[in-house]
Amino acid sequence: MTAIAFEMVLLLAAAGHPPASPAGAAGSQTNAVPAAPQTNPVLVELTEKGVAMPDGTFVKLPPPTLPDGLDAAAQSQALTKILPSNTSLAQFTQKLTSAPIALKIKTVHGKEGATFRVIDLGFVAHGRWETLNSEKFANSFLNVKKDTAQKRTLSKSGFLSKEEMAKRGLGGATPSGMEQRFFYTTFTLFDEVEVSATRDAILTKSPGSLLLAARLDRRFLNDADYPNQWRSVDRGAAGVPRLGPKQPYRGAGFYVKITRLQRPAGAIFVEYHGAFHEPLGWFQGENRLRSKLPLVADHEVKQFRIRLAKASEEEQKGP
Repeated sequence: MTAIAFEMVLLLAAAGHPPASPAGAAGSQTNAVPAAPQTNPVLVELTEKGVAMPDGTFVKLPPPTLPDGLDAAAQSQALTKILPSNTSLAQFTQKLTSAPIALKIKTVHGKEGATFRVIDLGFVAHGRWETLNSEKFANSFLNVKKDTAQKRTLSKSGFLSKEEMAKRGLGGATPSGMEQRFFYTTFTLFDEVEVSATRDAILTKSPGSLLLAARLDRRFLNDADYPNQWRSVDRGAAGVPRLGPKQPYRGAGFYVKITRLQRPAGAIFVEYHGAFHEPLGWFQGENRLRSKLPLVADHEVKQFRIRLAKASEEEQKGP
């Protein structure tokens, strides 16, 4: 599982219990426009100020492709703006595991040649909104048995407990309709770099959307348990990984938004927007993302679509 895929799963896991369903029978589609949730403060920071980078640069993320409150026509119009080349809206939203995805990878250069990567991903999946919001569906990702390659990619992940947050003086009151979470991951990029990161995230929910916006929390730079750091990975002749010295890691932020589409029936739109600092020591300036991420993203999206369709079908049948 890639870091992007895991951050999408974190959104589902953080959602916990499903939000109130729109008016009408469970699982039904309606043309009513869902009420917009309260503005997510981390989303505002990421899109208006930008992701804070170690050199003082701020890299802005784009606003959501589908803001809350759009009717069917407005949603369709917004989606047409991100369609891949030679792709129609009907093709983009069709109920196929191989339907097209919208993926853009951009490089931004900061001071003294610093490199920042910006990723925008969008795709449509089909399934029951209630299934998508269920704890069971999120757990189907979190509890999946990992093969050796998956374990190498994502070796550590989870949410800080209340006790761990209290020990660090974190948390506190959040505005109504929002939930604050601190989550950590340790993952490997292309078998060459191990990255550990702890993020401060705010979750907002509405009857028609879920949104998780997060930024790297600098208070964890030297944390004993969940430090923000990276290390090179060297695999010798025997294939045994050897980790290089620990290096501090700064500069990353993202948000994931899942929106219930008014049409076609049973469709949802998933969008991911993120920016991160890529130290020179990772890949010596070579843009590995551009060559490797499209294939990986396509695979992960297919798996997400398959899981949602299967889980929705099982829930529809009942016990």
